[in-house]
Amino acid sequence: MSKSQYITLSSTIPIYNSLLEHLEKLLDEDDDMFCHSLEVRLAISHGYKKLKSYYSKTDDSKVYSIATSRYFSFDLFINLFILISNYIYFFYI
Repeated sequence: MSKSQYITLSSTIPIYNSLLEHLEKLLDEDDDMFCHSLEVRLAISHGYKKLKSYYSKTDDSKVYSIATSRYFSFDLFINLFILISNYIYFFYI
């Protein structure tokens, strides 16, 4: 996590993974953490499905793969932004 009060993009997938693994343990009858309450398991199941739907959206996200790349840096981002801005200015203005 960054030092800021907000979650960074690169930490979202590990958080999703951790949450999904925990919910899977609560739903798995063979696990020690199995939740025996039917009503609570139903709510856990709905939450699990919702998390999976959000998690699957990261598969198509080019932003996530760029942000988590070990070659990505803020300086690179700024340089690319300046380069693209200059390109747009030069060719379209």
